[in-house]
Amino acid sequence: MENNLGRNEVRALLFEIINRMSEVEMLQLLKELEEGQIGERRQCGRIDFLRVIDYQVGDHYYRDFIQNISETGLFIKPSQTFSVGQTVSMTFMSPDNQKPFKINGEIIHINNDGVGVKFKIESQVQEPVLKSYVDMIQS
Repeated sequence: MENNLGRNEVRALLFEIINRMSEVEMLQLLKELEEGQIGERRQCGRIDFLRVIDYQVGDHYYRDFIQNISETGLFIKPSQTFSVGQTVSMTFMSPDNQKPFKINGEIIHINNDGVGVKFKIESQVQEPVLKSYVDMIQS
């Protein structure tokens, strides 16, 4: 896109993009705009990581594939439809398949490819375990 576009041209392009979005995507964009999060979406780089994950949303259990992961969240290609804001309880098997660990997260965005989940660090133990898990994946 050219940097020499005028205000009205930029507005028209933005409206075109927004009109192609689903209602869920528009609500997520609105939330990010209101919270000033645009341009600050990711704190950590994602690692492509195709692995099965068992997780629970509400009273239902699912098994799907992680597409990528970082120390702050992951992206899942779900077999079901979910909503932004839903809590996800996840169980990971360590890369060495020794013992599983559990962590909760929140669905923070949804698109046609899947759902983005941000981890909720709820204890002092979870953060270093998660960091170690991601470090093991990278090596």
